[in-house]
Amino acid sequence: MDESGGRAVTARARAYEWVREAVLLGRYPEGSFLEEKVLSEAAGVSRTPVREALHRLAAEGYLDLLPRRGAQVRRVTVAEMVETYEMRQVLEVHGFRTLCDKRLEIPARQAELLAQMGGAELLARCRAGDREAIAEHGKLDFLFHFGFVEATGNTVLTDLFRSLRPRHQRIGVSAITIRPERLPLIMREHTALLDALGAYDFETAARTIRTHLNPDQTVVAHLQ
Repeated sequence: MDESGGRAVTARARAYEWVREAVLLGRYPEGSFLEEKVLSEAAGVSRTPVREALHRLAAEGYLDLLPRRGAQVRRVTVAEMVETYEMRQVLEVHGFRTLCDKRLEIPARQAELLAQMGGAELLARCRAGDREAIAEHGKLDFLFHFGFVEATGNTVLTDLFRSLRPRHQRIGVSAITIRPERLPLIMREHTALLDALGAYDFETAARTIRTHLNPDQTVVAHLQ
């Protein structure tokens, strides 16, 4: 790759990561419009990589591109949350069955991710409404669930679950922002999942994930 191509790729990546993080951290609230000029100045890149980043983020579900109005931060809706949870249940329950039937090794990293999510400082910051901490928790949450799916060795299943990452994290950040007091329950359910799968107890793991992905009614009411 030539030097100009290398710079272009770096600029695209920088623009994408900057805007994505800004959305997850709430710098641009749901429903707000994004201006290419403002974003290019903030991210330190030209408008072309910003425009490309906006199109990528729209394809991933972070934004909506509206004719003659530009890019708008997408709102998390009840329908999107329910549909995402339903699809996650399908994929995760299938993955759990594979793990248990074949008695595949559970990655050691699962316990490490669980410990990070349960860290006292991170949880305290989340409960205090620290959006950066909530976004970090959302990232760890995805990696925790993804780790079980990836451990199946089924590449199609893994790719399908990976494609849900933007929705997984957006919905998770929104739900915790609305109801941070659910964090202890979330941790208990994560611990139950790890314990069940470590013992190859499919029924308990499947029951736990279905409960875990049952939409919280307070969050539902807030999003309506």
